[in-house]
Order: sequence, then structure tokens, then C-alpha cells
Amino acid sequence: MSTLYVDTINEKTSGNGVQIPGHVVQVQYRAVANTGFSTTSASMVDLTDWYVDITPKFSNSILVWQTSFSCNNTTAASYERYRIVDGLNSNTKWSTNTYMGMSNYYTNTNEWDELLLFHTNTAGTTNTMRLQLQIQVDSGGTFSNGWSGSDNRIVMVTEIAQ
Repeated sequence: MSTLYVDTINEKTSGNGVQIPGHVVQVQYRAVANTGFSTTSASMVDLTDWYVDITPKFSNSILVWQTSFSCNNTTAASYERYRIVDGLNSNTKWSTNTYMGMSNYYTNTNEWDELLLFHTNTAGTTNTMRLQLQIQVDSGGTFSNGWSGSDNRIVMVTEIAQ
């Protein structure tokens, strides 16, 4: 058995650095106010300011996108669908299925949901991406995230080496 003692590890000066499978390469995040957005759109629209920019170090990395917010809908049995697009690449759909989440399918329009959204995908590039949350309202009503003007939420992407 051998023992290796190290005081300092410096990242190499060329390339993209050390790639250790399963380890976090970087984290990018933004604080976003949980207020002021509403929509009745039955097609996908950007949830204003709900994005994060990241430049993956490795194209085969897994990116974990996550956020939370409070929301409601003014119409019973109405609901919202969500997806993530790359806003710097012609809004190319980044989430791997048609949608990556939903909210507000209930009968009491005075209720507020605390929605947690997580999604993973392979980076597929080392170009800068703007991973933007989009929303559409199905079955009518108005979506709102205007529950509290004093709430800040985090939109975060974690790059994990493969």
C-alpha cells in the first residue's frame, strides 16, 4: 500500500481541467424574485428571468437544472406544463421529453403550490447555454407566481463529470 500526501493541487493550464466521474465540476445560479409574472398562453412562453447561464467544461457532463417557486391558477382544473430551452441556441428544447413538469391541477383557485422542478440532461456542448424555463397554461385560466414580493428563489445548474 502507498500513501500520497498533497498540500496543493493546481488545475492544469491547458484543456478543461480535471474530469473525475461523479464529481461536481461547477455550479451556476441566479436569485430570482418570486413575483410579478402571469400568463394565459396556451403555447410555451419564457417565465421571465427564470434562467441560468452555464458554459459546460465537458460536453459529456450531466447538467442538473433545479428551481422552486410559489404559483397558482385562477381556474379550477386548469394546469401548467413546463420545459427548458437553450435561449442562446434558438430556444432549442433542452428537457428530454415533451414536458418536464406540471402544476396546479386542483379545484380550489385560492390555493398556492410550492413547485419544485428538477431536470437532468447531458450537456452535449461546451458552448455557453442559457437554460430558460418555459410555461404554457392548459385548460384555461391565468398562471401567476405573484404570491409574495419578498421571496427570492434560486435557479441553479450543477455540472457533474461523467
